[in-house]
Amino acid sequence: MLGVPRLASLGRALCLGGLVALAPAAAAQPAKPAPPPTPTPTPAPAPTPTPTPSTTPDTAPAAEANDIDALRQEYLKLRDELFASRARAATLASALYSTRIQIKWRFTSARFWGVSRAVVRLDGASVFDDTAGQIGADDAVRFDGWVAPGRHLVTVRLEAVGKDDDRFTTATESTFVVQAVAGKDLEVTIKSADDGDLPYAWRKRERGGYRLGLDVDVTTTARPDAGKPNAGKPGKPAKQSAAAVPGRRTAEAAGAR
Repeated sequence: MLGVPRLASLGRALCLGGLVALAPAAAAQPAKPAPPPTPTPTPAPAPTPTPTPSTTPDTAPAAEANDIDALRQEYLKLRDELFASRARAATLASALYSTRIQIKWRFTSARFWGVSRAVVRLDGASVFDDTAGQIGADDAVRFDGWVAPGRHLVTVRLEAVGKDDDRFTTATESTFVVQAVAGKDLEVTIKSADDGDLPYAWRKRERGGYRLGLDVDVTTTARPDAGKPNAGKPGKPAKQSAAAVPGRRTAEAAGAR
């Protein structure tokens, strides 16, 4: 009969053997896969709020109306200022432009020379410009207007071409001073000429010459209405062809245009 200690040793041996047999089986058994992660639910999109009609009144038409009214008021103000300025200018001109000036010009050699251009400038402003040869046809007034009393410059330019031989041309320009007197009319009479025979003589004997000339007469005449304002009276422009520049009322007005 086995003793108690022997039985205890035998029991421990059996337990160890069972554990050794179970160890390979446990190692051979595949590990249980981890459960897949739980997907996070996608939140539903927030509903688009339905636009509600604005309760604010539409102010755009009112603002446009205010802008148009402001522009209209500004226009009326500027118009009134313009009318007032014109009235002041007319008053000043009444005192300033008190001398009437007439300029006559005649080319006396039109039989042998054709006038291609004739220009009159008063104080640097062009008051007559003719390309139709008018100064060779008559001695009419080329400019009739008003100037301030005092010293004024008159410039005349004449371009001519020989009628017998258009290879020969001339261009002359002369400037002279006139004195305008307050309350008096000023008349300037100009005569230009070329008494040379070059276009005609050259064809025959290849010789000839130019004989250019300019005569100016200046006179004043007292006016019965010398004390009356003259501004606003339209000066009578000279008769001119369609290509000519009409006479201006004053030299200053001619320069501004």
